[in-house]
Amino acid sequence: MPDSKYPVLFILSLAIGGVVGTFLDLESRFSSLVEKHSNGQSAQGISTGILLFCIGTLSILGPVNAALNHDYTYLFTNGMLDGITSTVLASGYGICIAACAPVLFCWQGSIYLLAKLCATAISTTLLTELSIVGGILILASGINILGLKKISIMNLLPSLLIPPIGLMFL
Repeated sequence: MPDSKYPVLFILSLAIGGVVGTFLDLESRFSSLVEKHSNGQSAQGISTGILLFCIGTLSILGPVNAALNHDYTYLFTNGMLDGITSTVLASGYGICIAACAPVLFCWQGSIYLLAKLCATAISTTLLTELSIVGGILILASGINILGLKKISIMNLLPSLLIPPIGLMFL
């Protein structure tokens, strides 16, 4: 992976994205939506699974690489890692983890289609910056799973929108 050309962009992305996500109260809205359709333990499992499966670097770069270069290596690697992760999560949260599959399919499918439509606007720099922000969100998910600190990751999701917007003006 190439080095970041804008080393402060990920900090700005997390700060601005966090403010926007907190203002929109994404964490509470998502939690209430999931809890409406499942019990407390299942709700936490589904939200953890969706976050882990959808905000990872491979979950974003895989469909983009497949759309632009017809290279499916990242998608296959991501599929294997998600399979292992879902098995581990299912041992703790139960079968509710299977509910993450349609969400992941829609997420990666929409990224694939968007990458096809915007092929000329996607640069290596953009992919690098998105990978950095996505990696930090995965790290935050790990901290949550370990119970070291409660981080509202859902409120940080708008951070993934900041690099594309920021790079348009740089």
